[in-house]
Amino acid sequence: MFNKKGVTLIEMMIALVILLVVSLALMQTAIIGMNVNLQNALRDEAVNIAEMRMNQLRSLPFELVTAGTETPVTRNFRGFTETYNLAVTINNIDTTNASSKQIFIGVDWNYRGKTYSHGITTIVRKQ
Repeated sequence: MFNKKGVTLIEMMIALVILLVVSLALMQTAIIGMNVNLQNALRDEAVNIAEMRMNQLRSLPFELVTAGTETPVTRNFRGFTETYNLAVTINNIDTTNASSKQIFIGVDWNYRGKTYSHGITTIVRKQ
């Protein structure tokens, strides 16, 4: 404090290197946070798509509920497009008089070379 010479060039460079290392660590944390946020948004959209399709199937008459591969659903996210593939599986629960069906809807999507999936299940009965 009592030295009136000021800050030397070496001290300034060391301070800048320390600041650079701290800044890089904070930027890496921010990038990881944004990536996780985007993955959650993609998963939330898959949940919404599955719920929407399940509600459509629940509203159909019992005899018209059928299994199969659905038309892919495309959504836009922050400058890119994501495609969700849907598959509907139906199992008859009551084998004697076929009055109950278990419906499973699976939604798959790819993000950064990795495949993710979400599935929901419900049971419908003949009225």
